[in-house]
Amino acid sequence: MNLKVGLIACSLLLAAGCDTFTGNTSFAERSETVSLTGTVEAIFPEDRLFKVRDGGTAVVFRAGPQVKNFGELEVGDTVTMDYYESVAVGMADPADPGTAIGEVMVGTAAEGDKPGAAMIGSGSTVVEFLSYDELTQSAVIKLADGTVERVGVAPEMRAFAAARTAGDRIAVAVDRALAVAVVPSE
Repeated sequence: MNLKVGLIACSLLLAAGCDTFTGNTSFAERSETVSLTGTVEAIFPEDRLFKVRDGGTAVVFRAGPQVKNFGELEVGDTVTMDYYESVAVGMADPADPGTAIGEVMVGTAAEGDKPGAAMIGSGSTVVEFLSYDELTQSAVIKLADGTVERVGVAPEMRAFAAARTAGDRIAVAVDRALAVAVVPSE
């Protein structure tokens, strides 16, 4: 099981993997899909934790309060998780005020079914580019609220970052989807 646990916490330009390198300096994008399947090995109901194993790799997950039907989960159940993320960046329209916009849709399992959920989220914003360091492959950006952040730059987005100058306004669009399904043990 190729687990990329930190993937869900990726920031705007941080990439855990890469698809193809592009030398485009006016627009850049990357996308990644991660799928994992494992068997529930242990459940700790008092903490809402469960351990999933596939081969030699085991990961413990915490089911938040939004996870319905946690009590239906059983040792031996098969858990499948699919995660997709796409990030696109380009020069912002000068008239764009940079307001962050986002939408999320969530679905959960029906009462009495095994736990399961799907989430689709989409967001966009405009950030101010401050600098790019080719040595560390990271960029410094300023968010609309004035917060300054250093973010890792994926290989396929480095030509875009290297072509920027301080003060450039960059439009960032992020799409994410997550699906979790539990199949009962036989």
